Amino acid sequence: MPVPVTGAASPRRLIRDEVFVRLLDAIVDGDLLPGEQLYDAEIERWVGVSRTPVREALNQLATMGLVEILPQRRTRVTPIEPERLRDLIATVGVLVAGVVRDATPLLTDADRDELRSAADGDPASVVRTGLSADGFLGVFVRRLDNGTVARLLKRHLPEVQRALNAAPSDAALQKARSSVSALADAAVAGKADKAGRAATELFDTALVTLADEFAASQKESR
Repeated sequence: MPVPVTGAASPRRLIRDEVFVRLLDAIVDGDLLPGEQLYDAEIERWVGVSRTPVREALNQLATMGLVEILPQRRTRVTPIEPERLRDLIATVGVLVAGVVRDATPLLTDADRDELRSAADGDPASVVRTGLSADGFLGVFVRRLDNGTVARLLKRHLPEVQRALNAAPSDAALQKARSSVSALADAAVAGKADKAGRAATELFDTALVTLADEFAASQKESR
């Protein structure tokens, strides 16, 4: 398990949260690959902590579907399964479309400026970093201010982000660009239904390509 090279845990965060964030970022960004085995001792040396917070972080990641724990056997980064990914994208897409539609009338001038700024940035970066409760979509999540919805998205969006970063090609990324642009334009204009439809298109048309690509890749490797 070639863990990333970074500094020791920040004293400003709880240790278990620090380990969780480090591992989450490494999995989503692709530093830790799907199927890669994880060893407690190596993570302990990497973050500079004891075994307990490491296991707590791994258990938390397991509830998100990003880590697979088989007691007495192995712990690994969960492989990407096309059918699970397809179902996840469909489910998260419905949730995101509702958030975007309901939050659009509540957006402030500062929110709209943030959306304009994001849409004017590098398209690839907007798509890759925006699909999180802390990124582009975070503008809508924060404005809606629904704790249950925020927790659900924070739990499931990283799995979609991981798949986008690990995709065999940039086909999904290319398709997603126009949807994100349309979403931002509609939201800034206050067109809630149109923004919601753009969010649906982002997931149902663009991101579902990820599941198709991973399915095709797995067939080729057999």
